Amino acid sequence: MDSQVFDVLEKKIDYLINTLKKKQIECEELRKRNLELKTIIEEKDKRVMTLKNELESCQNTQLEVEEFKTKQNHVKNKIETLLEKLKEFEALE
Repeated sequence: MDSQVFDVLEKKIDYLINTLKKKQIECEELRKRNLELKTIIEEKDKRVMTLKNELESCQNTQLEVEEFKTKQNHVKNKIETLLEKLKEFEALE
């Protein structure tokens, strides 16, 4: 083999080594980005859980308000009925 063949082979090996180094750097950058994204996802998941809990709490409060309004209307109707009966009673005197 002559020296030209070795030179070509050396250039190809150098190219492969450089390419491999670049790919390793890219891979490491991608690993870091992946870790960052996983952290972001975990934070978003926690926020979603917090929002779900808040929503559930709001829904429970809404149910309580609706129950209160129902009771309030019932009391109002009873008072109106009693006032009507009181008027009837006063009219008898």
